[in-house]
Amino acid sequence: MSREEDPHQDEYFALRTFRRDGTAVSTPIWLAPTQGLLYAYTPGRSWKVRRIHRNPRVEVAPSDFSGEPHGRWRSGRARILPESELRTAKRAMTAKYRNRFRWFTIVTLIGRPRKRGGRAVGVEIRLDPTD
Repeated sequence: MSREEDPHQDEYFALRTFRRDGTAVSTPIWLAPTQGLLYAYTPGRSWKVRRIHRNPRVEVAPSDFSGEPHGRWRSGRARILPESELRTAKRAMTAKYRNRFRWFTIVTLIGRPRKRGGRAVGVEIRLDPTD
């Protein structure tokens, strides 16, 4: 199966969220699949989380480490998970990225003061069906 058919094989993704004025903002992110959905884990006070709260429309494309897309963009809708569902995102991320995700969570806790980055949140993305 090609990456075009199964984007979950990719390690890095570009996530496009949208400002109030409709301007797209692309950010590199890790995404992990579970039961037909994609999950991410990110600081709750990040701009992407704020934009998703305002507008759940997103676009996702496979990318390199810095977020430069190298595949086609797919549209979808995102939601910020309540704390009671955070475990779903963490399990999906751990299953795909293993120790790298565990290190990421440790580094995020140490490197980002909670006051600035906020508590981590899970993001769930439902991609639109493809034609």
